[in-house]
Amino acid sequence: MTRLECSLLTITVIFGVLTLSVMAGMAAGGHGISLHGWGQGWGQVRTASAYTGSYYGANEAWVATAATEWPQKGNNWCGPANIEVVANYTYQMFGGQNDTPFLSSGQQRIVNDLDSAAAASEWGTPSWNGTGPGFHADIARDGGLDPRGMAWGIYYESVGGYLLRTTSPPNPRFNVPRRINAYHDVIYHDSAGISVAIGGLARTLERYSQPISVTIAHGLHFDVVSGVYAGSDPINTYPNSNVNAVTTWDSAVGTSTGGYQSSREVTWANYTFNTNTNMWGSTYNSNNGYDPDPAVGIYTPNSTYPTHWIGNRTDFEPDQRFNVGVDFALDENGDVMQHP
Repeated sequence: MTRLECSLLTITVIFGVLTLSVMAGMAAGGHGISLHGWGQGWGQVRTASAYTGSYYGANEAWVATAATEWPQKGNNWCGPANIEVVANYTYQMFGGQNDTPFLSSGQQRIVNDLDSAAAASEWGTPSWNGTGPGFHADIARDGGLDPRGMAWGIYYESVGGYLLRTTSPPNPRFNVPRRINAYHDVIYHDSAGISVAIGGLARTLERYSQPISVTIAHGLHFDVVSGVYAGSDPINTYPNSNVNAVTTWDSAVGTSTGGYQSSREVTWANYTFNTNTNMWGSTYNSNNGYDPDPAVGIYTPNSTYPTHWIGNRTDFEPDQRFNVGVDFALDENGDVMQHP
């Protein structure tokens, strides 16, 4: 995501979109958390008041608290702003709604980490070509943060990343025996179909009950998805879970350049989320070279595999694949990708 790209964001008049502010959503059905077992529905599963089916996902009041420092502080900081919310939420899952370490200059601290030597992939960082890489965490000459950098940032800043690099004895702050997560870039190939991509997103939201960052607007921007409304259980009926609506959060809303939504939190009817080119209605695109495919590592396109992110949809999901480095992407089947 480049400064140019994020500065070109404009508020879109959205057909078929139902907007919910956090307060309105609270009034409509409440967002009190309900415990259903860690990793299998820890969070909300409630009957929808405005949509068919049930809600699966994160506690939206907690997401709002995690986003207290929003909007994004720089024109190309949609990635760091998304990382801030997802990382804050992992701390809230341990310490409660107000356990949000990334609020005071949180985005700046995340930017500093993304530009640190520790952020580089095992394949290194591409050389500068006049456009990118925008961050040391990138494996593409992206003008801002690319999907590999996004996956690394979420993992590094989360509770799991913190604990796995912290020396013993354990920090007493984390004395609750709850499971931590790894994070990976998940690539839903366009050939698998949009229903598989939406079904996979919904299944992960139900399983982990935490917000998920997604790449939207054909690679120009990142949004946070906090939950979906589905007519059937996304885990048991994948990928045919009859998702009816998708709730997204846009960090650019409230900046001078606006965003892709009419408000910070918007609930899209599923068919508009699937078809609107500013959401998942378009696949990742090079955007005239500002969002290219990788230039280093095993995902660099070749004559056999001409694209990696381009032409597909991608998001950044929690999982338990601690044996798989964050540099590696997973496909829609959960398999580790060994080539573009």
